[in-house]
Amino acid sequence: MTQVTASRESLEAAGFVGFTAAVTVQLDRCERVPVERGVYVVLRDPEYPVQFRAKSPAGHYRGVDPTLPVEILSKRWIEGATVLYIGVAPGTGVRALLQQRIKRTVRFGGGADIAHPGGAALWQLEGSMQLRFAWKVLQEDPRPFAAALLAEFVARHGRAPFAQDDQEVVDE
Repeated sequence: MTQVTASRESLEAAGFVGFTAAVTVQLDRCERVPVERGVYVVLRDPEYPVQFRAKSPAGHYRGVDPTLPVEILSKRWIEGATVLYIGVAPGTGVRALLQQRIKRTVRFGGGADIAHPGGAALWQLEGSMQLRFAWKVLQEDPRPFAAALLAEFVARHGRAPFAQDDQEVVDE
């Protein structure tokens, strides 16, 4: 696996599909996303200007405001990176399949107080509902593939994607 996380084209070549805007995922209730296990990524158009919101519109899971200071978001930002988050749907239950993981991520970003705080920094980007979700269905356990994607990203950029929590290797 070489340079899979470098661009949309490299993700497509590696078998990722979808590339669906968050707003579309929200409007169609994630019907386009398969009810399978696999790996998903959140990516942005590198031509889109980068601006951070002072306040996150995301949900307050367990009463915790996910807003990060703009200074921290600026430090996390990786210029030129397309992939902002790598998630995994290991398939160990209905809530752990691609459709549910992506649906919960978008609902959390839209303000729902649900258990999907992973990738919370995504929602402080202006235009976050235009971020794209792409996924790859995997028959085998997707965690090793997700870990390899994350390792590739870190090797390329020197650190984890922008919205990957510090303690979070991949979404479990």
